[in-house]
Amino acid sequence: MVGRKIAVLGGGNGGTAMAADLALAGHSCRIFEFPEYAANIEPIARTGTIKLTGVARTGTAKVERASTVLAEIVDGSELVMVATQALSHQRLAEELVPLLKPGQIVILWPGSAGSIIFRRAADAAGKEGVIVGEAVTLPYCCRRLEGPGTANIHRINGPRIQVAAIPASDTPKIMEALKGVYDTVVPAESIIEPALYNPNIIVHPTGALLNMGRIEYSGGDFWMYKEGITKSVKMVINAMDAERQTIVRALGLKPKTYDEIFEDVYYVPFEKFKAASAKGPFSMQDRYIAEDIPMGAVFTASLGRKLGVPTPTYDAIIHIASVVNGADYARTGRTLEKLGLGGLLPADLKKFFVAGKAGEGSIDRGRGGGCGRRRGRGRSGNGHATRR
Repeated sequence: MVGRKIAVLGGGNGGTAMAADLALAGHSCRIFEFPEYAANIEPIARTGTIKLTGVARTGTAKVERASTVLAEIVDGSELVMVATQALSHQRLAEELVPLLKPGQIVILWPGSAGSIIFRRAADAAGKEGVIVGEAVTLPYCCRRLEGPGTANIHRINGPRIQVAAIPASDTPKIMEALKGVYDTVVPAESIIEPALYNPNIIVHPTGALLNMGRIEYSGGDFWMYKEGITKSVKMVINAMDAERQTIVRALGLKPKTYDEIFEDVYYVPFEKFKAASAKGPFSMQDRYIAEDIPMGAVFTASLGRKLGVPTPTYDAIIHIASVVNGADYARTGRTLEKLGLGGLLPADLKKFFVAGKAGEGSIDRGRGGGCGRRRGRGRSGNGHATRR
């Protein structure tokens, strides 16, 4: 196998694990972090290595470069892997797109519909030949147990991680590029499936909010999957799942249940997953709330409103999270309006998700992209891409 030239964007849990694992697999990897979070990659930049432990490849991974200068990382890379929080998608799209060249492939791990931001930015900049897509989640569950410059992978995800490009006609190119990189991916019909099917969008906010007293009382000594997902909490998860399935049907697609998605992503039933799960979350400002509510739950509810699908459970979770954190996630989060799709007719939504564009006059030409601000991250801080 000839190794790929890969740029990993994001120096948190997911990005560090990804860069290390792919480097040990024989690929040439570089890793980027925003300047204000340079401490995340300082040991990597200094030593040129990442210590990787856990259940996947292990050892000392040598990376080609670690930098806070995006151009240094992206130049010449075949695959650009976005492993930052979704909160930084708008900012990253603005900084990344001018650097892209035809043939480069950008994949968001995960996307939560963020691929729309990158696609529209690339189109607006006339970047023909740039391919953009997103996955349902990262290929790993991971932590930086020993701090920056290290990663521990405690579960390899798969065997059916959905991936799609926007437009969907580019999905075969992504699948081809990922051969020998991640062979556990499968093509989705459009980016809306990976956007909606990330299990974290449902389980993270629900498990955290319905256990907030225990999390705060314990000072973070809390294992959400092991102790927090009780029968009653699972009933709330199932209610959100039912609302999501109705949205998927309204888009003309065959829905998957939460449990089906969970086994696609983690290859084990939910109950068995608990045994290998990690500690957390540690506060109500954790990314379980500060990212997954505004970027995932708010987007799902927004889509429901457009399609005429009630989402009372999503709305309740969003409201409670907003009260707890003194925020207005329904207003500041990722919605169809923020993505510039507020004027899209419901009947044309599926066409847009497949084609990446809609008929003339059917798109709201107002403000688009992201969540209306350039902040790189929420209060959860350091850009960890996946924390379970």
